[in-house]
Amino acid sequence: MIHTVLNYIVSILSVVLAVVYMLRFNGNSKPYKIFSAYLVFIALIQITLWVYALQKLNNLFLFPYYFIGQFLFVSAFYFSLLRKKWMLPVTLVVLASLVFQYVCYPETTKDFNAYGVSITQSVVVLYALLYYYRSLVGEARFLYINAGVLLYFTTSILFFSSSDWITSLNLPDTIENNLDSVNDILYFIFILLILVEWFKNYRTKKTHN
Repeated sequence: MIHTVLNYIVSILSVVLAVVYMLRFNGNSKPYKIFSAYLVFIALIQITLWVYALQKLNNLFLFPYYFIGQFLFVSAFYFSLLRKKWMLPVTLVVLASLVFQYVCYPETTKDFNAYGVSITQSVVVLYALLYYYRSLVGEARFLYINAGVLLYFTTSILFFSSSDWITSLNLPDTIENNLDSVNDILYFIFILLILVEWFKNYRTKKTHN
């Protein structure tokens, strides 16, 4: 029940976030615009997931598009903030490893890809940590978003990397549902922090260079 309710709330909030961030798209900084595009992407994925769910169709094939698209958008967001040249080669190596995995093991396109999620989100967490340390000694922008990334992506790595192990334990459905609910709650907090970022810093019309 909690899992279903949170899914509804998160889906609605994802669309709301995409709309409110796009309202301040013009005149804002490049990082803001990239993150706004990411939110639009997430909203479209959420809408598509619900369309398939309502028709009782399998939507797992969307999962690779979700986590790879998320990785590209969030990496671009942090690259625009950190400006580290090594970030592009790292991103390309990760993408190449995913292509290799899907070519060698095409069945992973039809299920949750623990390796794919773990490697992409680990890289994003690294970027978020670097930005956090930079914000301690310099200009501090997008702190709520960065905190949300650190919280959700770190716990998500643990959740997905251990998913196969949890499944092998043959735990009761109630326990697995509770674990899913914990992940949903953390994602909900991530969404709220993104909303707080907009409300505190972007709800009024002003530019950020």
